[in-house]
Amino acid sequence: MKKVLILSPALDQALAIARFLRRYGKEWILHGGLLEGEEIKGTVIRYYDKIVSVRDPKDFEAYDCVLPTGARSTYWMVTKIGDFYVGKVPYSRNNLLCFDKYNFIRRVAALGVPVPKTYEDFGKVGNEYPIFYKPKFEKGGGPRGIIYSRKDLERLSNKHELIFQEYIPGRTTYGVGFIAKNGSILTFFQHEELLSLPIKGGSAIYLRRFYDKKLLSYTQRIIQNLKFSGWGLAEFKYCHNRHDYVFMEVNAKLWASIEFALLNNNNFLKYMFDINHPETPTNSALYIERLIALELPEFVQNIHYLLESDKIIRYRSLKELPIMFIYNGIFSLAKKLTKNSHFKRTCWQA
Repeated sequence: MKKVLILSPALDQALAIARFLRRYGKEWILHGGLLEGEEIKGTVIRYYDKIVSVRDPKDFEAYDCVLPTGARSTYWMVTKIGDFYVGKVPYSRNNLLCFDKYNFIRRVAALGVPVPKTYEDFGKVGNEYPIFYKPKFEKGGGPRGIIYSRKDLERLSNKHELIFQEYIPGRTTYGVGFIAKNGSILTFFQHEELLSLPIKGGSAIYLRRFYDKKLLSYTQRIIQNLKFSGWGLAEFKYCHNRHDYVFMEVNAKLWASIEFALLNNNNFLKYMFDINHPETPTNSALYIERLIALELPEFVQNIHYLLESDKIIRYRSLKELPIMFIYNGIFSLAKKLTKNSHFKRTCWQA
């Protein structure tokens, strides 16, 4: 038997990997590794044989494989031990260049790939509104959204930790998930993301299969320039003014919607865990736990995706879903009553 430690085990990408290993990798013992401040609760614990706390790379010695999942655990592991392998796939510390959003987008622009106008300093933002904002450095999540005026900009907290970009209209985001080695893409899967949590940009709620050779060409150009080794998701939006795709970022980690890629392409786990699971060609998928995590008006507007999806993906038991729905409904109402757009909650959706 082989032992794998999956870091940040409550994240959806961690649960997706654990689910496939549990189903098709019978020789694997699965442990979930919690970093400081993380927790796992509810029925998702069933995906793991054991949950452990991880504070030091010495904790890795008992395992045949250690897999970081989200941005936080990936950054933590790379900064602690440097380059590492998962199966046949090396993950390079050089990938951390992708975490620095401003400098990386400048690097991509130099390759001739279209990018949005981007400002590192909020003081350099002119009068071209709306403007999209997100963290300068990838930490996993973080504030992001759209501002419509200078007044809105001045109200933002932690402005020095954000970058500001030309807003590309439209909710649809295009993704190229990949595994690469020394700048060459070994396998990939493309999707279009039509609905996200949060609405203005985040983890996919509803996705469809998609393919455009230009997206692949742009991604290959970026990966080759970086000599990227590892896995990640390149994200783009389509700009109708440019009549072209515009690069947004490379998430140099396992992405939250990776299960949709695993269903359609068995090479990801073949390279990482030597598992040859059957493919289940799926044209569209909906992550129901993210759908019910939307605020109530947004949930009602987008509930039709339930009927349009070929596959409903969930990680928690059916009995937990009504509780989540009520919880998020209460949050939505509280936010409306307090008229506080920055009202915070502990979200069920990891």
